[in-house]
Amino acid sequence: MKTDLLTLEHPFCIRGNLEILSASGEVPIHDSLEAATEYLEAVVHGLRDLMCTPEVSNLATFTFFAAETALALIYSAAASVDPSTGGAA
Repeated sequence: MKTDLLTLEHPFCIRGNLEILSASGEVPIHDSLEAATEYLEAVVHGLRDLMCTPEVSNLATFTFFAAETALALIYSAAASVDPSTGGAA
């Protein structure tokens, strides 16, 4: 019997003792990876535009490479997940 891979609940914005934002648990891993991919793709596209603005080009370039690297890691992780089985391919 195969167990589906699910994301774990994890807070990522805490103010005092409150979890303001958190990743929801019990979500199929491929859905979480797809959502993360969409957000990072939007960041990468926005940073590409900022890299052309002289006032922010250096910082935007460094941030772009960090976001692009994170996106590559997510692509790599997503490639090893088979959505039809909910787990590793």
